[in-house]
Amino acid sequence: MNVTIVYDSIFGNTASIAKAVAGGLQGGNQIRLATVHEAGELDLSNTDLLIIGSPTRGFQPTPQIQEYLTGLRNFPSSMAAAVFDTRLDLETVQPAPLRWVIDVGGYAADRMAAALTHQHIELRGTPAAFLVTGNEGPLKTGELERAAKWAGDLSRNAEEALK
Repeated sequence: MNVTIVYDSIFGNTASIAKAVAGGLQGGNQIRLATVHEAGELDLSNTDLLIIGSPTRGFQPTPQIQEYLTGLRNFPSSMAAAVFDTRLDLETVQPAPLRWVIDVGGYAADRMAAALTHQHIELRGTPAAFLVTGNEGPLKTGELERAAKWAGDLSRNAEEALK
């Protein structure tokens, strides 16, 4: 399976997750890992699975990821997609009413999934969320391992769908 992973990262947390996702996809898959700045030059014509990751900023993906999603063109009709974001661990947010505001405001993964669905790109798996412990991180312990496992599960499910 040909997999392209496109991500944006501000403090390095989403980049670390993207690399863990790439590691979890090893084993017979052809993987391309690209920042959103490099992604505009990528040819997706042979991509079976496009994975997009972004930090959650103001309840949505970064402007660069939003622009990339809006500009997706010439993708194969058989291409599927999956999304992930990095976000604050709500349990670490104080005061408690702010947790409610963040939870109601939404997250980048949900917005990316909606944008891809709007472009008639089939989603694989559920949008994934990986937690950071503060505005700049670091990632919560165990998130890199969880990202690799999510990717492995995603790969198996995508391969089954291709059969």
